[in-house]
Formats: sequence, C-alpha cells, structure tokens
Amino acid sequence: MVRELMNPCGIVANEDRALAPRLPKGGKVVIGLFSNQKANADLFLDNIQELLAARYDDVEFLRGYKAASVPAEFTDEFLNRCHMVAAAFGD
Repeated sequence: MVRELMNPCGIVANEDRALAPRLPKGGKVVIGLFSNQKANADLFLDNIQELLAARYDDVEFLRGYKAASVPAEFTDEFLNRCHMVAAAFGD
C-alpha cells in the first residue's frame, strides 16, 4: 500500500523586494516592541530595550501588546511612528 505524506508547513513562496531605505543619520529612531503577553515575552523585550538604549543615543521605544489568542490590532501611532519593530512571542 502506498502512503501519501503531506508537508504540514504548507507552501512557501518568496517574493523579491527592495531593501527599505536607510534612515538619515542624526535623526531619532523609533523602535516598536510588540508582545503577545505570554510568559517571558515582555522580559525579552525589556532586555532588548535595555541593550539598544545603552548602545544608541537617539532611540525612542513604543510598546505594543495583544492577547495571545487574537489577531494583532495596531494603533495609528504604532504604525506611523515606528521605523522598525521587534516582536516577542513567549511561552
């Protein structure tokens, strides 16, 4: 008997995209730190914030949160002000 196996990862497709433009030097950079509020996710982001703040002078951090079991909803401030985002999904 022949068994057919299915890949549980699904179909992966990659699209080539241009890199985001570099930010001008000397301006303030806003980094979003987004957590699903599972165990240790906020601790991980706290450590990222501490390390980046110690290394770079003109950095501002915005925090975003969501419940682990629902899709994320971002505020306009988070979407419009953040230059980059680090997300943490703990368990």
